[in-house]
Amino acid sequence: MLKAVLFDLDGTLLDTIPDIAGALNRSLAALGLPTHPVERCKSFVGSGIREAIRRAAPEGTGQETLERIHALYQADYPARCADATAPYPGIRKMLDALEKKGLALGVLSNKTERTTQRIIAHYFPEINFRCVLGRTEGRPLKPDAGAAAPALAALGVSPGEIAYVGDSGTDMAFAKAVGMLPAGAGWGYRSREELTAQGAETVLGSAGELLEYLPRL
Repeated sequence: MLKAVLFDLDGTLLDTIPDIAGALNRSLAALGLPTHPVERCKSFVGSGIREAIRRAAPEGTGQETLERIHALYQADYPARCADATAPYPGIRKMLDALEKKGLALGVLSNKTERTTQRIIAHYFPEINFRCVLGRTEGRPLKPDAGAAAPALAALGVSPGEIAYVGDSGTDMAFAKAVGMLPAGAGWGYRSREELTAQGAETVLGSAGELLEYLPRL
């Protein structure tokens, strides 16, 4: 029986790409490097910002330049992370309904924890998340199963009692590694094919479909 739902952030609860792309492109441009259309930036995210920067930078970019891009991004994005970001349709209604059903809710992202918490507090102040977790020093990133430890402690249930909802293959591989139910957010940044290939038990077409799916488990 499911007792909790843990969510990814980017591409799952919120469309954060406009703000991520803006900060990424401003950081690249500051160093005279090519920028990217917003749509293209969707393929960069999902494995942490350092990996997104590596994907966005020209092939063969040296580590020193990658570090400079990262420093510029970290000085830019946190201050502008709520400029153009927006919840996906039906997300607020879905979260409210899950909370009313008595399910424990949490967020686990590869975004830095401070920024993750700032964004969640800005967009969902009315939702009582048991945990809002992101990248911190010494904590592994998804898909490493070790990234789940603080979420499991906060939710207080076993992995088999948790559905993990995310939009990427990284999220699905992570959920499987931990023993959680992998539920694909088909409205996000990755394809249904990627989600299924990485182990999604279901690929949902909308937030409302999650409400219909969970009672059947």
